[in-house]
Amino acid sequence: MRSFIVCTILVFCCLAIGCKGLAYKVVTVNMSPTLNPSDAFTVNPLAYQSNPIERFDIVIYEAPEAVKEANKINGELRIVTRVVGLPGEKLEIKNNKLYINDKLLDEPFERIVDETDKRKDFPAIVIPENEYFLMGDNRPKSIDSRYYKPATIKKEDIYSKILEIYREYYKNR
Repeated sequence: MRSFIVCTILVFCCLAIGCKGLAYKVVTVNMSPTLNPSDAFTVNPLAYQSNPIERFDIVIYEAPEAVKEANKINGELRIVTRVVGLPGEKLEIKNNKLYINDKLLDEPFERIVDETDKRKDFPAIVIPENEYFLMGDNRPKSIDSRYYKPATIKKEDIYSKILEIYREYYKNR
């Protein structure tokens, strides 16, 4: 009986998290103009249990160890960026233009690019199975897959998909 009660409580908590999501505050400009430092968003940690990760999903993921070390952070560090490359695809960036399998990718969202961006070009790679290439919408200010070694993020390190954005939630708080 005790096991049944504990399991029931756990299922209820998981459903509650799945329905409402967990809230985060935006603290960087790497996803501007989509997400700005005065915004908040909710995530569902169970989103990818039954649904695939798709191109252009905005995700929260565990930062690579090199990023944590460079920022002198021990423990968790979660980053928000957008999925642009999927497993098995050839990805290349030429003069701020993203190519998937040698075809220019139409990115149907607002983004910031700059000719002086150090990473406006990125050599062709083939994305390994169960890994993804992630980029911020504010390309010159985003530390993303273009800077990581290896460049891709493993599926298991992707925590969740963003469910809802709350514009200027923290502006007057």
